[in-house]
Amino acid sequence: MAPALNTIDICIATYRRPALLGALLAALALQDRRGMALRLIVIDNDQHGTAHAAAQAGAAQCGLPLLYQIEPRQNIALARNRALWLSAADYIVFIDDDETPAPGWLAALLDCCRRCDADLVFGPVDSVLPADAPAWAHACFSKPALATGALLRYGGAGNVLLRRSVLAQPGLWFDPGFGLTGGEDLDWFYRLHLAGKRLVWCAEASASEAVPAARLQLRWARRRAFRGGQTYYRVVVRRRPWRRRLLWFGAKALQLLLGLALAPLLRCASYPAFVRLTLRLAGAAGQLSRCLLPYDYEEYHARRQG
Repeated sequence: MAPALNTIDICIATYRRPALLGALLAALALQDRRGMALRLIVIDNDQHGTAHAAAQAGAAQCGLPLLYQIEPRQNIALARNRALWLSAADYIVFIDDDETPAPGWLAALLDCCRRCDADLVFGPVDSVLPADAPAWAHACFSKPALATGALLRYGGAGNVLLRRSVLAQPGLWFDPGFGLTGGEDLDWFYRLHLAGKRLVWCAEASASEAVPAARLQLRWARRRAFRGGQTYYRVVVRRRPWRRRLLWFGAKALQLLLGLALAPLLRCASYPAFVRLTLRLAGAAGQLSRCLLPYDYEEYHARRQG
């Protein structure tokens, strides 16, 4: 008797990027599928269904069954939750519509999940910069290298495999309150960590994403850092006891003041280092702002999507 296949649903939430979605699906056609039964779940977060044709063509190229639906309310958390409601496989994978997985990506995720007895497995997403990218961008878009099997407290949904059992955890999956700000993935995965689930890293399960020109501007980078700071406060800091939050507030305020004092000197010494400092300061400002005011920067609102 042939061994049972591992059923895997590959979930993709997309919003007005049909060409990038098509490229992703073409890359999925190159994956090693031995021992797997795959299905594509594409959730179009554009009420006009702009991804429909690309999803159908890409699924045909992959030779995989496709489940395509529209989530008409613009909200990445709702789109991803719809994918989870539709999933039926033993394993669920999320990958972003602007990414390209390496040929051994899916097999590496599944193998790591088994070897590490993990509930969730995260892989790296490497930023691919254009040849004329400014010097500061290379440092700002680089990510620290982690060893396979390293334990995590949270991670992003751009490259992740989940065991189906995590869906049984009580509470929200992706929280719609993060739907226009981003951070819904860090929030849910951090809650799973707090509930005792095992989150691990898999360095071999790599994907890449091309960095568009619009993101090679300091204004965008600082806004992203500010929003990331707000997300960190909402996900991690606010769950701490009030005494720890008070100590955190003093330390973060001091970090911001010292950084502002250092910035002019660093600007003269090294511009890339100055940029990195300003991004850290933007993140600190985001954390403090969210502590003081109930305001969230909606990075993914339609008016900001160009």
